[in-house]
Amino acid sequence: MRIAIAGAFGFVGKHLIHQLLGYADHEIVAISRSERSSSSGVECIKADFYSELQAIEALKNCDVAIYLVHSMAPSSRLTQGHFKDYDYILADNFARAAKLCGVKQIIYVSGVIPKQQELSVHLKSRYEVEELLKDHTVPVTTLRCSLVIGHEASSFSIIVKLTERLPIMVLPKWMNTLSNPLYVGDLARTIIKCIDNSSTEHRVFDVGMDERVSYKDIVIETARYMNKKTKFYNVPFFTPGFSKLWVRMISGAPSDLLYPLIDSVRHEMVMDSKNKLPTSWKLKFSGLKESVAKAFERPTILKIPRLSSTVKKQNEVRSVQRIPLPPGKSLDWMVKKYQNWLPFYLRPLIENINNTDSSEYRLRGLNIRLLGLKKDFSRSRDDRVLFRVDGGLLAAKDDKGRFEFRQSHNKEFAIVALHNFKPSLPWHVYRFSQAILHKLMMESFGRTMEKHSSKNQPR
Repeated sequence: MRIAIAGAFGFVGKHLIHQLLGYADHEIVAISRSERSSSSGVECIKADFYSELQAIEALKNCDVAIYLVHSMAPSSRLTQGHFKDYDYILADNFARAAKLCGVKQIIYVSGVIPKQQELSVHLKSRYEVEELLKDHTVPVTTLRCSLVIGHEASSFSIIVKLTERLPIMVLPKWMNTLSNPLYVGDLARTIIKCIDNSSTEHRVFDVGMDERVSYKDIVIETARYMNKKTKFYNVPFFTPGFSKLWVRMISGAPSDLLYPLIDSVRHEMVMDSKNKLPTSWKLKFSGLKESVAKAFERPTILKIPRLSSTVKKQNEVRSVQRIPLPPGKSLDWMVKKYQNWLPFYLRPLIENINNTDSSEYRLRGLNIRLLGLKKDFSRSRDDRVLFRVDGGLLAAKDDKGRFEFRQSHNKEFAIVALHNFKPSLPWHVYRFSQAILHKLMMESFGRTMEKHSSKNQPR
């Protein structure tokens, strides 16, 4: 089997590659956003899944595609938008590429979805990605997990840092929330069991240790293993807002990663008995004590260093907004509406020139071309319209930016996104002028579409 791993050098991906190397009949394609040299048994491919073309190139000739991508970390020097919308674009491009490349199976590692509760944004996004992947016809196997324990695991690393740095730890009410965590090696073994296994197609499995443990149990076991004499004090209230502040201050974890995780701790992440793994697999998972011990052992896994710096260091912009698509309206209608709305919003400064394949925005009366957009007909279709940035005073000479409108799989909204835009203005001037204006414009256009949506609601 030729197995592609998207997000290959994240925490789970590295452990998965390490275990897959023991299977001589598998070819491993490790896909990441940074450039790496291929090594024995692992072909490394650099691909940015914000680009559908790069996604297609990365998944060519692959039989199975494992999706381990998330977008909580910034992907450009400036990012505007919400991680759930970034996740949508990444998953949509991945699923479309898998279909076009003839991939026979997708395996997606999601989160446990609690029943009969209003989900956090983090879990809503995980579930939305599940539904989106399924919508593109390639058979999907979904593995739902709660907290994954292991060295470099984001949530577990935060617990370790808190335990290292705090001699006294206050435990708010949410620390008693129950879950079925699991050791990362056990998750990797489960993924391998699903590869080329037709009985797992179109199935959802909850994966975790048999023990139901609280976050408090995990913290106490971590402190015990580290031989820390931490004093623990329970407080009888739920303080997610305050928790974000003190956990970030003590752990140093970035807010983009930390805040969505803490928003989800109110949910009990326990496995659903209806989604059990087949007993015939005879998989035995480590308990809490063993999992914590293994995490500190730091098992040797394949290390492939980066050959190039990441995109974060470049002066590029990504701005993504989710905008309602009025009932009965097409994506093409929304695009034309935007082209005519923008000069109206910026009156009397801006005038536009539109035709079937391009748009130009100029300073009114001065004939100064501010920005050009040229439609890419080869990459556009009924549910996606893509423009290439085509020069102008506000774009850098080497700009390769893309501006797209993407209709959602349920036709309820559109993702409007600007990718890899390089401004011509000095960075800090751009950051506090053009960037802010663009965000305000997209928010205003979103409100305009909301008004159209309310008018078109059936009565």
